[in-house]
Amino acid sequence: MFDSIIFRLIVLAVLIAYLRFSMEKRLRADEARWLAREREKEEANRKAWKSLPPGAGFDVAAVMPQIQRLRRDHLAALNMRPHQAFYRRGLLAVVRQVVTGFSFFQRARSEHEIQKHDA
Repeated sequence: MFDSIIFRLIVLAVLIAYLRFSMEKRLRADEARWLAREREKEEANRKAWKSLPPGAGFDVAAVMPQIQRLRRDHLAALNMRPHQAFYRRGLLAVVRQVVTGFSFFQRARSEHEIQKHDA
């Protein structure tokens, strides 16, 4: 009886069912723990928001001169900040020189071109 293939298949099916049941049970427990943690975080956030004062004003005295300057002449206020355009152009030029100097981008010159260049 224990040598029968049917008996072995039944034992295998029972073991697979037990494994699936235990995995499902563990996954549900993990999900329940995760949900409990999320609820605790939400509750802590609600308590933190409720404990804050009802709002505070922003003191504009520190930025008022810059705002006035901007209202008078917005183009001058724009030019106060240094722009990076010149830096970028120079950086691109340097990178272009480096990349074009790689041997991959150099074409082989013929003897005629070399003599013409030297002259």
